[in-house]
Amino acid sequence: MIDESIFREYDIRGIVPSQINEHSIKLISHAIAQKCNDENIDELALGRDGRLSGERILNLLSKELRSIGIDVVNVGIVTSPLLYFAAKKLPSKSGIMITGSHNPKNYNGFKIVINDVPISGLEILTLLSDKPINKKNIGKEVHKKDLGDEYIKEVLLQSSKKAKKIKVVLDSGNGSAGEIAPKLIRSLGYEVIELYCEIDGNFPNHHPDPGKVENLKDLVQAVKENSADVGIAFDGDGDRLGVVTDKGEVIFPDQLMMIFAKDVLKNFPGKEIVFDVKCTNLLSNVIEEYGGIPLMSPTGHFHIKNTLKQTNAPLAGEMSGHIFFNDQWHGFDDGHYSAFRLLEIMNGLKIPLSTILDQLPKAHSTPELNINVDEEKKFEIVKNFVDKAQFEGGTKVTIDGLRVDFDDGWGLMRASNTTPKLVLRFEAKTSSRLKDIKNMFLDQLKLIDETIQIDIS
Repeated sequence: MIDESIFREYDIRGIVPSQINEHSIKLISHAIAQKCNDENIDELALGRDGRLSGERILNLLSKELRSIGIDVVNVGIVTSPLLYFAAKKLPSKSGIMITGSHNPKNYNGFKIVINDVPISGLEILTLLSDKPINKKNIGKEVHKKDLGDEYIKEVLLQSSKKAKKIKVVLDSGNGSAGEIAPKLIRSLGYEVIELYCEIDGNFPNHHPDPGKVENLKDLVQAVKENSADVGIAFDGDGDRLGVVTDKGEVIFPDQLMMIFAKDVLKNFPGKEIVFDVKCTNLLSNVIEEYGGIPLMSPTGHFHIKNTLKQTNAPLAGEMSGHIFFNDQWHGFDDGHYSAFRLLEIMNGLKIPLSTILDQLPKAHSTPELNINVDEEKKFEIVKNFVDKAQFEGGTKVTIDGLRVDFDDGWGLMRASNTTPKLVLRFEAKTSSRLKDIKNMFLDQLKLIDETIQIDIS
């Protein structure tokens, strides 16, 4: 038996060892091998983040894949962007990242790309079988040790400006970005102050999730104490970033997308800029103002990457901090490359980052809010909410949960695909209207399911 709840819309993720264990890894390996056979793929890059369970899982996965004829390129402890980079360089354009991302330390899982296409956990679930797979020759394993240097060399080729003096605090949250990010930013000529850059799967300092403001408190303090120009934080596997200005203000990812969209659209006028349902309406206004086409997508790197492929958009981003550059980079979510692009913009301007933030349009908004619910019930709750909730004067958008747009604001409720939570966010032109929209959503949720414990302020 295998716990089917580990197969998510984006990836595979579960608790070690109750859900991710030798038995489930064997079944998952055989399903991945079946997908590879269907795509005529016989080689995969394998990497892992710094979690304590990662080495054993990688070894088990490699052994199983090689036993059924898949060659493995073992890139060791890396960020997800480095694994995607490694996969791009293989003829197969395929790889597996072993990561629990921002989940607690007892989680782990798999992000999979086959033939340059992200593969959802739900697709792997459909391929699970106890039937023996046709075995080829035993696959070989190659260890690649210079991946980081190769990556940095390629980024440096894009650095067109002589670096001016910028002091950067980097908070890797003891995740796997702790090795590559400081080295990359120093290679670009910037001063780096390291914060929690030692890779430690116990995450002893704070949870590796820059999407939560409380996890940025130490970064804010370090920026102020060191009179730094910017603070940048990464999640556990380095595919997301959080940003703090020279004044210690948090730049939310949809605000960061405004900064990036302005820059990218200079060279790609008339192109789509992709963002998820959690992003501010003001981002659409900025994209249109600078000659682009705003395109809303469901949340999740799986959906964003597929939308990028369909549209060839030069830029995409999510409120969670995943940023995808597809103009002169490879179109995958990459926290440390996004940090490079932000520093390039700062390097080309004569104003501090706090001033850049001040020049962006503003609204009253909440960060991402969460309500804890049963994992088995979360999608059912959202479906009932979509079907039954009433919002007079609002326009419903149902591509991912329920987003309701009003003339003076909007609200969203969706199910998290990675945790047992409902995700909510609200925005309005005034603080009083923000409160009204938030209360409308919470009142409707109580009417639909009065057993839910709503504990957000």
